[in-house]
Amino acid sequence: MKGFGTALVGLAVLCIVISASTRIEAASSDEKAIAGVEHKLASATSAQEAMKYYDPTDQVTILDIGGPQREHVGQKDVRADLEKGFSGMKDIKVQFLELKVITDGKLGYARSIQRFTATGPDGKPVDITFRQTDLLHKVDGQWKILEQHISVPVDMQTGKALMG
Repeated sequence: MKGFGTALVGLAVLCIVISASTRIEAASSDEKAIAGVEHKLASATSAQEAMKYYDPTDQVTILDIGGPQREHVGQKDVRADLEKGFSGMKDIKVQFLELKVITDGKLGYARSIQRFTATGPDGKPVDITFRQTDLLHKVDGQWKILEQHISVPVDMQTGKALMG
């Protein structure tokens, strides 16, 4: 009987280790998938291409750095914001300076610092470093951005954005 009890304890420990390992692998897989969404979105060159990575419902929201509108809610408004952002831009490049992803398998959080360079509609170079925070969830097994917040630091003495 004593050997049987030891075997049961051993089996229970093995099950716990396997379960924990499976959760870690799933989280790692989801983290990689979310990072993939972030990188694919960053390499998009049109609003149509970018929209693939956003939630397909009217719950989708972008809090963008461009004004005067504070937020863009719903597919139509988000698409319009993205079209405005891509309008006339050439040679778009995005570099991730930092990317952190956390997920529990149901919700995902991606926080990054990115450097955006391009040639603007006026032919002048654009060079902006910004912060981006995305809240994602799964839609039909695919990670989609439900809410996105883009910001830049502000010089508190001048009230001006620090875009560099």
